[in-house]
Amino acid sequence: MSISPEDLRALSEARGRPVTVAPAPAAVNPTLAYEAAGYYGDAATSQYIRDLVAGVNVGAGTVEQRNAALQTLIDQGQIRQQQSSGDTGDGTDNTGVTYATPPGATTLAGSAANELKAILRRYNLESLFGPLSGALIGDPSLIRNTDALFGAVRETPQYQARFKGNIERAKKNLPLLSEAEYISQEQSYQQVNKSLGLPRGFYDTQDDFANFIANDVSPVEYSKRIEQGYNVVKNSSPEVLNQLKMLVPDLQDADLAAYVLDPIRSGQEIERKVRAARIAAAGKVSGGMQLTATQAESLAQQGVTAEMAQQGFTQLGQSAGLFRPLQGEETITQEDILAGTFTNEQAAQQRIARRRRRRQAEFEASGGFAGGTGTRNVGLSTVE
Repeated sequence: MSISPEDLRALSEARGRPVTVAPAPAAVNPTLAYEAAGYYGDAATSQYIRDLVAGVNVGAGTVEQRNAALQTLIDQGQIRQQQSSGDTGDGTDNTGVTYATPPGATTLAGSAANELKAILRRYNLESLFGPLSGALIGDPSLIRNTDALFGAVRETPQYQARFKGNIERAKKNLPLLSEAEYISQEQSYQQVNKSLGLPRGFYDTQDDFANFIANDVSPVEYSKRIEQGYNVVKNSSPEVLNQLKMLVPDLQDADLAAYVLDPIRSGQEIERKVRAARIAAAGKVSGGMQLTATQAESLAQQGVTAEMAQQGFTQLGQSAGLFRPLQGEETITQEDILAGTFTNEQAAQQRIARRRRRRQAEFEASGGFAGGTGTRNVGLSTVE
């Protein structure tokens, strides 16, 4: 016969002695727990699910972490459900993963092997199947105690590669995470990436997570950093953003936030696009000139910086009248203007110089006005 916490309180109150009942862990989503259980029949995973529901042993953690772990089990179960079940007998399981076994070593078989494989899959430690098989043959009770089980292999290269964030923490005298805490933290980083919409390939590898763990970056702090990246994008120059989205129509705010956070990781392509967008924005705002994507990217590739673009287009804006053709004047294209201003192309510079000299001559001949425009024209400082 069992006694409930309510019965215990009532009995205590009748005796005049208060009693304190430890609060139960926050409940996980029962739908997730039920669905996860439906994909697994082995004892190890079933126990893991029960631990997650109860919030104990390897299933300890916040309710968000435990729900994330259940969702991961569901995702893995759905993948395996599409494949044939059972051990293939060639060192792989139904996921196609190879479980390393040293030559000549004695390993587990049957249900015991399947239980061990289920544990190793959760931790992405399939390469330790051989060493752990030997440990379990010597002490089968280890299967029920993952801390003791992994204690037998923590010095192996495979284990240290998988949990290298912990190895680095030890060097910095930071407290180590248990295997369950480590995996849970990785899952939390993944959840942040998913919820904030970061592009695939950005801070989503095991090495990335190990680096965060090694540097004691919590998932909460990681989330705040990503949000800061979005805020930088939100507060950036509207014209730069407009030009960038004209250059790359399918570019998303998440791509820009990723660039703000880590330009190198985002790749050279987006870095080139951002440089081109800054040049195009300077052309639009300071020079009154809308560059094409080809023109902006060409200037960026030739080494024109945002500062050089700002200076050059400001001069062009001040000399705008020079480039409005009068009757009888040769055509000066936008390509000529850009080439003569930023790349010192001789032919373009000569066309601009000829027009400047003609305007100056007309200006002097007419007593101060060229071509009846009523506007004094200023030559380009880049043209000699």
